[in-house]
Amino acid sequence: MGYINHAPDLRLTFDGIIDRIRKLELAARFTFPPVSSDPTNPRIGDAWLNTTTNQAKIVDANGTVRVLSWT
Repeated sequence: MGYINHAPDLRLTFDGIIDRIRKLELAARFTFPPVSSDPTNPRIGDAWLNTTTNQAKIVDANGTVRVLSWT
């Protein structure tokens, strides 16, 4: 008969799940820094909110600045 690797106590399994969910809920949030004009030399992965144009922008993996839209 095969052996299945069970947690010693089902309660420990649920405690682990609850602990991971709590860490996600309490984690620091990422916010786009507000700026009045786009940076002159943005790097890959940079993101910002242009308050003059009211556009959120991000630099993709190719170095292209992209405008984010919520439609």
